[in-house]
Amino acid sequence: MWSMSRNLRKIAFFVIALMALAGFVSGVLGARDVAYLPGDAPSAPAASAPAIVAPEVTPLPTDLPPPPEPDPEPEPPKTEAPKAENKPKPVTEDPAPAPSSNSPAGQDAVGDLIQGTDSATTQPPPY
Repeated sequence: MWSMSRNLRKIAFFVIALMALAGFVSGVLGARDVAYLPGDAPSAPAASAPAIVAPEVTPLPTDLPPPPEPDPEPEPPKTEAPKAENKPKPVTEDPAPAPSSNSPAGQDAVGDLIQGTDSATTQPPPY
């Protein structure tokens, strides 16, 4: 059943058990004295590397301060008489062209619908 001898299997089992026990002990000894949740600061500040001075680095747009608000422009004094308002004419859309008579009825209905749509009147897709 097994290709290893019984004595060799005992040695392999002993080595694996010894490594598992050593890993558990090193984990227990290396653990912090006081546990804290992720995001909580430890009680003693951790030793960290000093800040690097890098003048060539540009901050990300999210790190920049918000732009200053523009000053409101003063309104000019109203000395002119009110003019008659020129109302724009309502926009009239051209009717969609009729399906072409070159293709038999029902064969290219989708193509005729696509050609009949005006891309300027459709709304752009949301981003």
